[in-house]
Amino acid sequence: MEKMRMESMDIVAQNVENIGNLFPDCITEARDENGKIQKVVDRDRLMQKFSHKIIGGGYNGTL
Repeated sequence: MEKMRMESMDIVAQNVENIGNLFPDCITEARDENGKIQKVVDRDRLMQKFSHKIIGGGYNGTL
């Protein structure tokens, strides 16, 4: 019988990793609140990838 791990998965880190696999140039490094370096998503670079496919909050179903 397989034992369950009793630790929570870091979903955010997994999502950053997934985005990095698709868009490696959108990942950078930053220090967290404890001073530890971690991978983070560069929001501006990611948004540039989709700038022509993103709509604002006022979308009403017509283009």
